Amino acid sequence: MKRHLAPTLKDVAREAAATVSAASVVLNGASSSARISEGTRSRILEAAARLHYRRNAVALGLSQRRMNAIGVAATIRGCATNHYFLAVLSGILQAATDRGQSVTVFAVPPGEKGAQTFQECCDGRIDGLILVAPYIVDSLMAIVNRTTPIVAIQGSNPSPNYHNVDIDDEGGAYAATRYLLDLGHREIAYFTGPLELAGARRRVRGFERATAESGISRDASPVIPGYYTMESGVHRTAELIARYGRAALPTAIFCANDAAAFGCIQTLAAYAIRVPQDISIIGFDDTHMAQMTRPLLTTVRQPFDEMARCAVDLLLAEIDHRERSESVCEPVEALPIEPTARPSLGVEVLSPSLVVRESTGPPSR
Repeated sequence: MKRHLAPTLKDVAREAAATVSAASVVLNGASSSARISEGTRSRILEAAARLHYRRNAVALGLSQRRMNAIGVAATIRGCATNHYFLAVLSGILQAATDRGQSVTVFAVPPGEKGAQTFQECCDGRIDGLILVAPYIVDSLMAIVNRTTPIVAIQGSNPSPNYHNVDIDDEGGAYAATRYLLDLGHREIAYFTGPLELAGARRRVRGFERATAESGISRDASPVIPGYYTMESGVHRTAELIARYGRAALPTAIFCANDAAAFGCIQTLAAYAIRVPQDISIIGFDDTHMAQMTRPLLTTVRQPFDEMARCAVDLLLAEIDHRERSESVCEPVEALPIEPTARPSLGVEVLSPSLVVRESTGPPSR
């Protein structure tokens, strides 16, 4: 089948009996010292309509040094990250659309290949990049940030070199643990996320602070290392049952994310252990997975849409700042140029909330 090439500016100019520069001014908003008459403008617009001309966004972006496109990158690691990433991505897509931006999504593999992919993301096709829960070393992020503005969402190692949007992990974990304690639970196990991540460590601190304030011993509130995956919840729960036996299990389990809680509930059901009649379960995130469990999962809700809007706005503000800074000419004597406004770099911390559903209740013993 013969491929039909899209009409070009040259085609439109030829059809309208005009110059290519005139067609560019009318159709692409290109700058020109020449004035375009109304007659020429009408001919160009009519020719473009007849030929079904569509301007080349890439070429226009290169000429204006602005693509009006942002990137979103994440290292996808199993089911848990997928649900979390989809929740964040949905908010970013809506926020970007509201602000007239297109979005390119990059999947960054782990390890050295991921570092190479990360740098290739910033090859000029996007104006800036949002990293979702990045597993990328800060030194590499700092290098890329010199040429491409970066905003991280829940970065593992926040840096003064770029913005980071985060939540109060410790406060969320504290509130969830406090809720279980108020229900009367005094034997609570905690399944952690990967402890190399700062957010996972903060959630442990929130759990331990709440149990310590209530005088609960560490033996009665064991902290069990794990990951943000359903498989981790399955394995940790099976290990807990093997360790304590069905009759002596803790009366509640707090999982560091919804995926681990999902795996936990599945495993308990396989052993005919009822939730919440025999044991209460709490998760963290409030992704769609929280409403896929039976019973529905009590969890700590992350404000995904708010996080996404904040990240998009911070990124666009940084892009605008760099553009204005690059366009500033040498100041003329007696006509000083005021410094361009810039959002202060640092960490934006948003507040989570507790969502009570069916998977929690008073202890059975």
